[in-house]
Amino acid sequence: MPYLEINSSHFFHNYHTILETISPNEPQKIAIVLKDNAYGHGILEIANLAKQANIQTAFVKNTQEALSIAPLFNTITILYPSQNAPDFKTALKTPNLYFCAPSLESLQNYPQHTSIELKIDSGMHRNGISKTDLNTAFDLIKKRNLHLKGIFTHNGFGDDVNSAFYTQNMEFLAIKQEALKLCQHYGILRPRFHSLSSSGAMRASQFDANLPQELQDDLYRVGIAFYGYLCSDFQNPPLKPIAALFANKISTLKLKKGSNIGYSGMGILEQDSIVSTYDIGYGDGFFRLRENMQLHSAEGFRILPRASMDCISILTDAPKVCIFNDVRSLAKAFDTIPYEILAHLHAYIPRIVV
Repeated sequence: MPYLEINSSHFFHNYHTILETISPNEPQKIAIVLKDNAYGHGILEIANLAKQANIQTAFVKNTQEALSIAPLFNTITILYPSQNAPDFKTALKTPNLYFCAPSLESLQNYPQHTSIELKIDSGMHRNGISKTDLNTAFDLIKKRNLHLKGIFTHNGFGDDVNSAFYTQNMEFLAIKQEALKLCQHYGILRPRFHSLSSSGAMRASQFDANLPQELQDDLYRVGIAFYGYLCSDFQNPPLKPIAALFANKISTLKLKKGSNIGYSGMGILEQDSIVSTYDIGYGDGFFRLRENMQLHSAEGFRILPRASMDCISILTDAPKVCIFNDVRSLAKAFDTIPYEILAHLHAYIPRIVV
């Protein structure tokens, strides 16, 4: 069976690099994003490493993820909660879980006394209420006896070299100012504010630190940087990928030059070769290699097209092969980003922390 090896020393290196870059004097501001099985790395494994680093705040996708790690953090925010989930009522009774409220309708649907974080659209136009609906939202929160724990947005331009990133920062600053006035009007305690993910926090944490204390962000939501990647063209700190994917040999053949391999014979050997199959394929969430793709394992062994559902062919007879220990070359080959390659890996693949 294939397995994902998680390098704990790389994780702690990334944590200290993130801390020193973003918030060296306030470690409590560093929150970890563990959604989608910790970007494919294994939510339990990464949550336990985060606990060792004394990270106090996490963000997850759903109630199932939240409940699986509830004892490990002071607060966990569920970004996409579903009231139809079988464990929703259990999550409501768990005091350190907060529920994202991305719309006025969601505020009307949550039961009284639910702890919520209100999401505001600051210009990405994906999820969140309009700034013009902020007063209505506060009115609903007060009337429905909801507990407002946070107000946040997502600045979706942290990787981009244009003015949109700075425009969204200023828009959220205006949202915070308006929210504080409404808190005073409705007798609601100041909620925590947050807006920046990995790349954005690297760029704007100093700007934020120079604001008056009450207008500063209280958290930085760091996701992909913890796993060793940033997708921006800016000067990035030296992060280390934490995951290496290994596959084990199934069988080996000695084949002549010109032999065809796999479905439709798309893999054609250029010389006499030893070819082995390994136990990972697109059924395991590994992307499907196609003809004319030039991909190699971490050791430099060529991976032959096409990939099958449960196996791939590689020019070696090694008992096991490291398919990748840095997913950027694969992401480039498939014209995508590291997030997508990693998050596709099935949850049943063992994650082993070393």
